[in-house]
Amino acid sequence: MPGHAPDHQKSVRPAVVLAAFGTADAEALSAILHIRDRVADAFPEREIRLAFTSGIIRRRWHTRAGDEAFRREHPEVPAEIYVICDPLSVLAALAEAGPRPVTVQSLHVSDGAEYRDLKALVNALAGIETLNPARRPFPGLALGEPALGDGSEEFLRRAAEALRPLIRQAETAGAALTLMGHGNEHLHQKVYADLETQLQKMYAPVTVGLVEGEPGLQHVKDALKRTAPKPSKILLAPLMVVAGEHAKNDLAGSGETSWLSTLQQEGYHVLPHLTGLGSLDSWADLYVEHLKKLR
Repeated sequence: MPGHAPDHQKSVRPAVVLAAFGTADAEALSAILHIRDRVADAFPEREIRLAFTSGIIRRRWHTRAGDEAFRREHPEVPAEIYVICDPLSVLAALAEAGPRPVTVQSLHVSDGAEYRDLKALVNALAGIETLNPARRPFPGLALGEPALGDGSEEFLRRAAEALRPLIRQAETAGAALTLMGHGNEHLHQKVYADLETQLQKMYAPVTVGLVEGEPGLQHVKDALKRTAPKPSKILLAPLMVVAGEHAKNDLAGSGETSWLSTLQQEGYHVLPHLTGLGSLDSWADLYVEHLKKLR
């Protein structure tokens, strides 16, 4: 029809791609969906898409797509999760629908290996140049920082404030708070030690350790022994967006090497908290704030 624009030239909404490592745990998934809902409420004019960076997790959801029994047991899982894609595939689909500003918001906690790989991908796509500027697949592509940002005091103070609900929960229980992050075995991340320092400035006592890398569980044990007065009770919580396999096995598992078992062997009364940070409005809003900085 004369004057009718082809489909690829139609106006499309700006988009936000929320890129998380992901989780295969249907119950833990609610933390990621909660962040998505907070972002959607803050940016009603934007199309919100999810992406998982873990290929193993994506394939597990794809396999479950044909498992009718699983889907009946978990009606809370949205249909989009069963066809979840990696960030590159989601961005390619958005580009195919038509040029528009796109922001990729990391749902990672820190500037670790997963975030750096995501940053490399976004920077490469944003740098694509064409002879005809109108043919650029990503004319406006930006990346939002992880929760702890660049590790500066401003970011750490805001993250510490977002953890206030856990602090209050520990105080109500008369317990010290110990947070277990993931970390990277091959990448030193001083930011976690700095976060612990910031938390101790604002609240006490709080210790932070990592499943992989340093500071590890030994640091937590040593820090608890130095705490005066020495606590008898510990609220043990994941410093992770979701409380998935790491939280259920490494943190609160029944095995001898879990943090729960180890700290119990040290004589502490341990209260495991199996809820991901993404379920907290205050933590989800860290990502909203990072997106607002890119407007």
